[in-house]
Amino acid sequence: MSYSVEVRSDAAKIGSVMERMREWLDAQRIEPDIFRHTVDEAGVIIHLQFKVESEASAFGHAFSGQLL
Repeated sequence: MSYSVEVRSDAAKIGSVMERMREWLDAQRIEPDIFRHTVDEAGVIIHLQFKVESEASAFGHAFSGQLL
């Protein structure tokens, strides 16, 4: 089973947001299974999948994401 988290970002801030995410993941020694993004009219949706629920929950909390 995998656990998904979605984080929304302003398109103008996507570079810095993704950099902070990578730094956080590295510091926590967490490697998501999937890391992708899509662009819509409201901005950017970043979607990550994790094998461990606690990792998904911690990431969602750190980045105001929604655990799906």
